[in-house]
Amino acid sequence: MAAMTSLGRRDLRALAAVIQDGLRDDPGQAMPWAVLDGLLQLIPCQHVGFSELDLLKRQPVILQHVEQGGARGMACGFASAQQPPYPDFWSHRRQFRPNRYMEQTGDVATVLLWSDFYTGPALKNAPYYAEYARPQGVRHGLYVPLPAGPGRRRHLSFDRDSGPDFDDDDRVVLQLLRPHLHEVYLEAERRRHGIPKLTRREHQVLRLAAEGHSNAEIARQLKVSVATVRKHLEHIFDRTGVRSRTAAATLVMPAGPRRIAQGSHPDSPAGGQEFNVPKDS
Repeated sequence: MAAMTSLGRRDLRALAAVIQDGLRDDPGQAMPWAVLDGLLQLIPCQHVGFSELDLLKRQPVILQHVEQGGARGMACGFASAQQPPYPDFWSHRRQFRPNRYMEQTGDVATVLLWSDFYTGPALKNAPYYAEYARPQGVRHGLYVPLPAGPGRRRHLSFDRDSGPDFDDDDRVVLQLLRPHLHEVYLEAERRRHGIPKLTRREHQVLRLAAEGHSNAEIARQLKVSVATVRKHLEHIFDRTGVRSRTAAATLVMPAGPRRIAQGSHPDSPAGGQEFNVPKDS
């Protein structure tokens, strides 16, 4: 019923246009700009961002944003990453409840409002909000998580500095768009790098590697030597132009390796922990 209500209030063609424009747009270095521009019109707010973070190194990989009025910004790679805004930024960011929920559960299917985790007074007392978001004028926030590799977090963010909070209509629309937004990003990755051609054996090795198996485990399953597995991986990296198993799997496997997409890689910070999200009273 909620989905029908939301869709009844919005032009379905506008939802489709966000995806279609993203697929047609230049892939650029991250999310195609047409996607962020379209989302900014679809979900009225002051700021829409796309980011990827290396949680283990505590560094941004991609920071991309558009704002009402047309301003936009982009930073890609560790070399361009700026210093944290203040000394405790990363620890405060990790303890911020929406962030902690995503990183501990590995849930990449749920659109999250900050107000799912905090009442107004509680949000004001959260260090991440008080020290970082509030000084920038942000009043309400929403996250759309996307699958990423182990130790990484990828998401879209929406900020409002005035007016009402995001609501269930916003959530439903973004929930419906979320898997398509992920496909637009993967398609942009494929267009940036080209779709590599791998042998049947290389596909087998890459899929097992992306599922979290070690070289020795892959060798046992395929009944080959560990050295052969290493050689296959070297060929895969050469042909894909990337240097990690996750990045190679993202390019070669359109839907992404299931285990990585769910954040359940054995080296992931999620670690399979349980996490409940009761709202502050």
